[in-house]
Amino acid sequence: MSADVVVTWPVYDINGPTTGALLTEAGLGIRLHPRTGNRSPAELAEILGDAVGVIASTDPFDVSVFAACPNLKVIARTGVGVDAIDVQAATHAGVVVATTPGANEEAVADHALAMMLALQRRLAENDAAIREGRWDRAGSLTPSDMYGATIGLVGSGVIGRAVIRRLRGFGSTVCVYDPYLDDAPEGTELVDLPTLLARSDVISVHAPLTESTRGLLGAEAFAAMKPGAYIVNVSRGGIIDEEALAQAIRTGHLAGAGIDTFAREPIGDSPLRELPTVIMSPHIAGLSHRSIEAMTEQATQAVLDVVAGRLPAHPKNPEALHP
Repeated sequence: MSADVVVTWPVYDINGPTTGALLTEAGLGIRLHPRTGNRSPAELAEILGDAVGVIASTDPFDVSVFAACPNLKVIARTGVGVDAIDVQAATHAGVVVATTPGANEEAVADHALAMMLALQRRLAENDAAIREGRWDRAGSLTPSDMYGATIGLVGSGVIGRAVIRRLRGFGSTVCVYDPYLDDAPEGTELVDLPTLLARSDVISVHAPLTESTRGLLGAEAFAAMKPGAYIVNVSRGGIIDEEALAQAIRTGHLAGAGIDTFAREPIGDSPLRELPTVIMSPHIAGLSHRSIEAMTEQATQAVLDVVAGRLPAHPKNPEALHP
């Protein structure tokens, strides 16, 4: 009986020459269980069973999953976020966690810019007005400009710097809050968080979800922002307090938001759904035809590497392979 690889990533080509066909050639079976809703660790463990590998979406891998799935050797995450994976527990269980950096950063940066422009140009509101039979030129839905605006970035890693490259063409002033940087990226000003909140017309979040960033932007931070400012989050949902954000928009202090990632996905009855100045997308900032192909190819190769006893290209816990 062949060992199985479970794929929870929503779209996977089981016959693709650089994806599923490689697993089959290596004698691995493929079981598709796309994550299209919330799953508990117990439900995930039942799906995995005796699988040796997972090409994973944002599934909840905790210590109970590893205890229930002793044959598991590798979690190949399609993306770079591992906040849904207890990496320490994976290491103790001898499970290598691999990610796919370099595959989707440019797509995320594009999405962030698209959200900024859509918010400032009030595209969703004007679209809705026309569909309702209104023609509101130079009235209550008059847009604002990216040119001359101050854009604040919370975090400036690879994606943040890709956003900065794009903003140079708009004539925007860019300030950055990143406690891990000593020097500002070229063409920007490195500031503390209170300064960034007070100055920015748009704030875009590009930080990982850690204990220090969880809930970083809540009621106090929103109150410190410029009246009429916008916030964009294409990073991780837990960084923003969604209830507090909804309240800041309801009161009119903030003009709106562009949100791609949520604390709970799918979002269910989020208070943001009722607000017409909030643009939402289903955690797709990093997705394009190109990036999906690159991520699934890298994840497939990571599974093949670990099953063959090799270290994959981008392990989060290399010590798990040879403890």
